[in-house]
Amino acid sequence: MGISSMNAVLRNNRNLLRQKKRKPLKDFVGGYKTVSTYKVYVLPEVPPHVLRRIRIKTRRQNRRLLIKQLIIGVLVSSVILYWFYRFQYG
Repeated sequence: MGISSMNAVLRNNRNLLRQKKRKPLKDFVGGYKTVSTYKVYVLPEVPPHVLRRIRIKTRRQNRRLLIKQLIIGVLVSSVILYWFYRFQYG
């Protein structure tokens, strides 16, 4: 059963190649040509003082976000610890 089905597949593939319904693999060796409509975006020139302001602003925002996350984390963990101790010793 296994050998006969393998032979049938090979025979069908050979017939497809003879009938030119399927191109042989040697025709595909060249690869594909990529047609690209992608346009490169050129970033505008930005003065150094503007970049410095952006850098300072993002650092400030990140620092505030970190402080908020720490405060919320401490509050949540203290509530959870209080809840566990209350049930353990209460």
